[in-house]
Amino acid sequence: MSLLIKNGTVVNPAKKQNEVADILVKDGKIAAIGQNLNAEGAEIYDATGLIVAPGLIDIHTHLR
Repeated sequence: MSLLIKNGTVVNPAKKQNEVADILVKDGKIAAIGQNLNAEGAEIYDATGLIVAPGLIDIHTHLR
């Protein structure tokens, strides 16, 4: 199964990337990042106005 995330603001601090782009995910792994990607049969998700970033962790905890 493939997923195409369209028009999301891709933020990747490790690569100093901050741009609007498409992301193609195949079999659970990122296959491509770029402009105007197409993938026949892929589920398409419109991420216009949303941020797409590598996994974020909320480290805010309360210890008792």
